[in-house]
Amino acid sequence: MKPITKNDVEGVRGEIYHMIIFAMAWVLIGEYAINFADYALTGGIVLAIVVALTLVSENLYGREDDLPDVAAPGRRRARNYALIFIFEGIAIMVTWVALLRLGYETWVIPAFAGVAGLHFIPLAAVVRQGSYYILGIWIMAVAAAGFFRMRSGVMPDYQVECLIAYGCTLGAVVDAGWIVLRTYRRLK
Repeated sequence: MKPITKNDVEGVRGEIYHMIIFAMAWVLIGEYAINFADYALTGGIVLAIVVALTLVSENLYGREDDLPDVAAPGRRRARNYALIFIFEGIAIMVTWVALLRLGYETWVIPAFAGVAGLHFIPLAAVVRQGSYYILGIWIMAVAAAGFFRMRSGVMPDYQVECLIAYGCTLGAVVDAGWIVLRTYRRLK
């Protein structure tokens, strides 16, 4: 296994914060979908996990000084990272407008989740985070399953939206945990 560097830890910390933001956004969507019927219990649990991930990130920050420093990633990698998020934003806006104009507003959450899952596939290659491939596939599968449950009318739309949002949150939290475990394993 290749020794871990200061830049590796900085990259991991960035990805932990990416997962924190992603998880918090989706848990809020889920809570809103069910009108906080669980008294924000799920949101509270995710918030506790987010606090733990933040503390882990700060612990990693404290360890950076003891690690060797190597050249920062190239400009091309940073440009590709930015382009992925720009295209994701454009895809979400186009999808949102198209679905609303066509009268399919109930499909917005599954479509957003599908776009969010899709963005993890190229992002995995750019940030060299193999677990993002699994996360992207998981989120797209959750979005597709939710879409077909919604379309068939098996469950009320708000419940499907909540399950999609919680599925995205679960994927982000599990992936962040996996990233942390792998990093600490490399630090030993």
